Amino acid sequence: MKKITSYAVFLGLLVLLGCRDDSLNPLPGWEPGVHGFGVFADIAEPKDGSGSRPNAVANAVNFPVANQGAAKENFRLRWVSLDNKLTVNKMEVYVNMLESYNDPDGNPKTASLGAKLIKTISPAPGNRTWSDFSISPDDIYTLYKDATVKYDGTNAVKVFENPARPRSATQRLLGAGKVNGLNVNADQFVLTWYLYTTDGLVFKVWNSDSICGDPTPYSQAAANCSLNWTVK
Repeated sequence: MKKITSYAVFLGLLVLLGCRDDSLNPLPGWEPGVHGFGVFADIAEPKDGSGSRPNAVANAVNFPVANQGAAKENFRLRWVSLDNKLTVNKMEVYVNMLESYNDPDGNPKTASLGAKLIKTISPAPGNRTWSDFSISPDDIYTLYKDATVKYDGTNAVKVFENPARPRSATQRLLGAGKVNGLNVNADQFVLTWYLYTTDGLVFKVWNSDSICGDPTPYSQAAANCSLNWTVK
């Protein structure tokens, strides 16, 4: 009886395995991907695997409030392929400027001036190899000198010509202060990147938990999606 039962089970497994149609599987197979890791270059990367990432935290380095003519922010960016199945041949770096102001009712507002291409790295170096670049206040000004905000909700005013918050050639970007007696935050900046592969794929959005909020200790596989800094 045991032999008959065992044979029936074995035969049943053969039927199940032999009749499986993988095209009907509702779960798609995993495809190769790449991600980026950007850091502030002036802060040394950790070596002990402790999980500390001081070179990638928000506002780790900031533009100075005064004497901005010679100021710059130094960055390092690399692309990472965990399975080595894709190769990145170009990286585009974008920056978004955020300006704080108060509406006519005194409510604090933040205007996003939109992400703009500020650096192109092509050809990109190899997997896990750093690319170095810098961004200055003048670079930011060049990108956004014609950007406007409707501070009163109706009339568009050029950000860099706004009489309520005067700017100058040596102080393009502003720290926290007051306008008409009300507090306003400093100008803020967000750095992001697009990764282009040799087979025509473009990676510009990643899972916020596993990549953008990577909780693992620092390693050669480290990931993030953006860098933030301000004026202090």
